[in-house]
Amino acid sequence: MLNLALPHPSFASRFWLGAVLVLGLSRSVLAFDVQEAGSSAGAPPPPPKGTLFRSVGEAIREGIRGLKQGDPTSAVEPLTFAAREGNVAAQWKLGRMYAVGEGVRRDDYKAYQNFSQIVNQRADEAPDSPQAHVVAQAFVALGMYHLNGIPNTRIKRDPGRAQEMFRYAAAYYNSAEAQYQLGRMMADGTLGAPDPQQAARWFNLAVEQGHYLAQARLGAMLFNGEGVPRQVPRGLMLVMSAKSQAQASQDAWVFEVAEFCSSRATEDERRLAEAMLNKRARGTR
Repeated sequence: MLNLALPHPSFASRFWLGAVLVLGLSRSVLAFDVQEAGSSAGAPPPPPKGTLFRSVGEAIREGIRGLKQGDPTSAVEPLTFAAREGNVAAQWKLGRMYAVGEGVRRDDYKAYQNFSQIVNQRADEAPDSPQAHVVAQAFVALGMYHLNGIPNTRIKRDPGRAQEMFRYAAAYYNSAEAQYQLGRMMADGTLGAPDPQQAARWFNLAVEQGHYLAQARLGAMLFNGEGVPRQVPRGLMLVMSAKSQAQASQDAWVFEVAEFCSSRATEDERRLAEAMLNKRARGTR
């Protein structure tokens, strides 16, 4: 069993005060920082003139109907109305639509504005609330935009800000994706010298939640003894598990890591890794 001395995810509910003091991520601070980056206080663009919905509920139903019918374009107007009224689900869905170009022309800045609304309004959402998962996703999405920047906008590359976003979502909301992104930044030395030990700890938290990309990164570190004691069978098992969940079209590096580790493991190590993987699979049924 891998022993990485990072507090168990259940510490999140006790992390709130420390996160506010250390990271400066109180609701008011977040609102100021996010709004400062964009125009109109980070609000999504208004719906076309003449839009009439009697309630947010009606707008949401119209938006869902359009999406279910395979007509995302018709969902934009009602979702925009609901998003401007503060509906978190609409803000998230509309942000994702702009981020990937679903029913609208892709516009990362508009996506950023919608995700910002969620963070501004819900930064102190309780980790066990029904909205917590969406809020955590919004933090991660904003973190990615700050990590890479958005060309031709005020959102410039700011890895430090990205790390704050990831750390908050990882610790307070126990977000596996945020934990993985934090691990990546520490492993790659995005803000300075690489810190493989800390990277392994964050990867391990994400692995405990089944994050397959974290499995690939932690597995490779265990296989090579990078920042953690070398455990070839366990490392190979994690890499094999990641490969079984990866998609060749977008996760080519996972397949490369799996091939590298498998080709350098002994036959006994491969058999032991396969046995561990089978035992792991039976345990999740």
